[in-house]
Amino acid sequence: MKNGWIAAGLVATLALTAGGAFAQGHRAGPDFAAMDGDGDGAVTLAEFTAFTQDRAATRAERMFTRLDADGDGMVTQAEIEAAREAHGGRHGKSGRD
Repeated sequence: MKNGWIAAGLVATLALTAGGAFAQGHRAGPDFAAMDGDGDGAVTLAEFTAFTQDRAATRAERMFTRLDADGDGMVTQAEIEAAREAHGGRHGKSGRD
């Protein structure tokens, strides 16, 4: 039963990813081979988790680099506010602020 839920979750995640990519004009979803770390033709939860964590880390690094306007390896409140202004406030304050 647990494997059924994992498979259902994987299918749902892939469907959502593919749908979002299609809507944006990109290729459909992540490459299965990239998720299948050991190349056995199946993706385990550990492989899927590693794949998604790698993608999240890459996105976080790109965002941090864009925010770090002076390239000193640190992001200040002023840099965040400048980025927010540069993007027309599209990434405004959340309700948590």
